[in-house]
Amino acid sequence: MWGRLADIAEQLDANAAKLGDIGKNNDDKLDDDNDVQNNITMAPSSDTDYADEDANGWGGSDGDDLDFDDDEDMDSSGVDASFDDVADEEEEDTVLDNVTPAISPPPEVEEDAAVAVDTTTVATTVQQPQSPPHSFPEMVSVSAPGKALVAGGYLVLESPNPGVVLAADGCRFHTTIMFRQPCNTSKEGGVIGNSINATWESVPLDVYSPQFDKIFCYYLSYSLTGEDGDDDDDGEDVLRLQPRTASYEPNKFVERTLLLAFGYLRQSLGKELFHSRFRQHGLNSNERVALAIKLRADNDFYSQINHLKQRGLDLTPQDVESLEPFLPCPKDSEGKVIVNKTGMGSSAALVTSIVGALLQFFGASSLPMIDGEMTETVGQENHEEGLRIAHNLAQICHCYAQGKVGSGFDVSSAVFGSHVYTRFSKGVINKFIEDVELRNETLKDGLSLAETDSSQLFELVTDTDKKWDCTVQPIHLPEGLELLMADVCGGSESPSMARKILEWKKKNRETGFLSGYYWKDLKRCNKKIASLLSDQYTKKPFCDGLVRDGPLIIASRTAEQWKKPMPSTWHEFDGSSWDVAMQLMDLRMAFLESRQNLKGMGTAAGVPVEPDSQTVLADATMKLPGVVAAGVPGAGGYDALFVIYVKGPPTNGGKSDQVRDDIGNLWRDLSNQDNSTVVCPLSVRAAGSGGLCASSLQW
Repeated sequence: MWGRLADIAEQLDANAAKLGDIGKNNDDKLDDDNDVQNNITMAPSSDTDYADEDANGWGGSDGDDLDFDDDEDMDSSGVDASFDDVADEEEEDTVLDNVTPAISPPPEVEEDAAVAVDTTTVATTVQQPQSPPHSFPEMVSVSAPGKALVAGGYLVLESPNPGVVLAADGCRFHTTIMFRQPCNTSKEGGVIGNSINATWESVPLDVYSPQFDKIFCYYLSYSLTGEDGDDDDDGEDVLRLQPRTASYEPNKFVERTLLLAFGYLRQSLGKELFHSRFRQHGLNSNERVALAIKLRADNDFYSQINHLKQRGLDLTPQDVESLEPFLPCPKDSEGKVIVNKTGMGSSAALVTSIVGALLQFFGASSLPMIDGEMTETVGQENHEEGLRIAHNLAQICHCYAQGKVGSGFDVSSAVFGSHVYTRFSKGVINKFIEDVELRNETLKDGLSLAETDSSQLFELVTDTDKKWDCTVQPIHLPEGLELLMADVCGGSESPSMARKILEWKKKNRETGFLSGYYWKDLKRCNKKIASLLSDQYTKKPFCDGLVRDGPLIIASRTAEQWKKPMPSTWHEFDGSSWDVAMQLMDLRMAFLESRQNLKGMGTAAGVPVEPDSQTVLADATMKLPGVVAAGVPGAGGYDALFVIYVKGPPTNGGKSDQVRDDIGNLWRDLSNQDNSTVVCPLSVRAAGSGGLCASSLQW
């Protein structure tokens, strides 16, 4: 079936090249104008677990992702300072831009009410996807947030232990999709791809990553028959993704996500409607178009220290936020991209944004619209179903890309925003992942999906059998509390941190766990933190008191001073400054106890979960006025720090506040005193329940 493509593909690309030459001048001009007009700051992330791909920005450990379940599930790639499924892929892209109309946005999802951690599941009301309309949008942009796992490191790998994950506002991975002229591949070392016969169609597919100065070119080939097993053997391929050039760089996170997403769409829409999506744009006429996907990540997914130094700026929150959006990653003397990630979960955000954008572009689901923009035809129920479908499909894609089934909290946060999470059972998708892996083992170039794979994938995503048993309890930091993250450059990571912790756990069950030491104490601390954020800190007296007294009274005092008399002490009532401060002390003590147990467990296992340098940094930060807690996120290590603090009086025209500035100044001074460690604040803030959503971001 795959014998004949070379001649046909070359002819197709020759035609495309002619069209490209005709429109080149106008296209370049439109691109320049569009870049000036659309200076928007928002983007998701990218991560990978493959060391050989890291040089291109598509691979390597993200530093804050722990998503393996057993020792067997560990990656062999080395460093894993975190645990959201150690997998971080970066985008790559050169710029070919056309001005196109934006999609009419769907409504925004209202914030969900908090519910018990062990009762709210992702696989709630099961609904079959509604038949999409036959009118498709010209372009869509969808983004997914990064994350910080502030409680639940290591334990979240085992259900029903909760993980407390805060989605990051201002740290999003963006995927934009539209039809464009194909990228000219005639100079890329020859064209390869699938043979085409009367029952198959082949579509150029271009993935642009401007921040990594690359374009990845593929052919998406799909069978025009074989739906529901009518015309094809169920074991025969019905979809294939192959590189369009002989000299291409593999990208497992993008390629495997595309394969499964298109496989689900073909099965969900039906072969005729799926094909009609491409026919609307000249697929069956003389015009040759490509499905173009543009990936962009907000700056906070990658270290901005070099950019700040090149501009003569300080490592402070205000200067970090002054940087222009979507900055390119630096290159070394040989022109290779240098990728220094900040541990914000770029791989999960990358995969989730691609999945969400394809579902939206093909009309297979409805997503909430960022910034409160709404459409006239869809409502919250549609969004809830769309998010459920996107979550299940993104989890499967992410696990397939990693080659293992992780805990999934990073993908869950990319879809649902900040929440308390318990993982899904590994057996929900493990068999499917193994089957698809086995089918593609012998393929030299590209990936394929059979009819049986597509059917099984559709059943898993729609979850008619209610197999997905993960739980999601939405939370948000109350108004008056804020998140600040640090990019820490210093020290050296110990490889396979999580694997060593789990090995140590197995060897020390008698003395280390059944007695309640470390593991059991961490469970108690994590549940306390989850309870405070999901219940106690949602009560009106506390929230009102924090807004009223937080900036001027609580934020101006250290935690030690919170214990002493305050202006409203003689008016002891629920919500007084004294009452609010004492409730914040509960959260502070829970985080301190969690840090002590994590550091003790790491020391016992010979793993730097909270290295001494991070202990010094966190302790110094917690001594500042207004700071509630500081610690290492996820699996710990040397490269990141989170801070939860009480917002002080606004500064910089309301873009910052006094406590945030004081923390940034402390970190700058510490960096100047010790050249071996550089601490740079990120611009992220806590995003509440804001997860996967559509936006008006232009190409």
